[in-house]
Amino acid sequence: MANRIENEARFDRLLDNLADGFGRDERFKANEAGAKQFEKVMKPKVPYRYALRKGEPVHLRDSLITVENANGSIVVGFTKKGMKGYIGRILNDGWQPKAPYGRSKKSNYDQVTGKHFWEQSQREAKSQVAKAVYGSLKQSMDKKVGK
Repeated sequence: MANRIENEARFDRLLDNLADGFGRDERFKANEAGAKQFEKVMKPKVPYRYALRKGEPVHLRDSLITVENANGSIVVGFTKKGMKGYIGRILNDGWQPKAPYGRSKKSNYDQVTGKHFWEQSQREAKSQVAKAVYGSLKQSMDKKVGK
């Protein structure tokens, strides 16, 4: 029985590569793959009005963006321009109308229930996002191992 390691230098290099973990670019690539899958599921669920209001540059559905952070993470959301994030939250969560001028506590309008498209998209896309991130990280790991 042999008590020595064949290709010791290659084995040490492999361990060093694995110990480094995933770099920022690898994390970004994996998170980007997951974000694309989430957007693919999310876009059809976002409420869409066919007629734009005066001064409105884009529809809510068209204002869905991804933002890259310095640590390699990615955030999916709506653009600030035209208050699309605010509008998206109201449509998602619903709202309670208030009486005009705040005079009485009772409103003539019924509560508007939210569409909860964000939560539905998260539940539906969970496995697709996980597969995309896993696939990207597996490719990175295979490169480190030298396959």
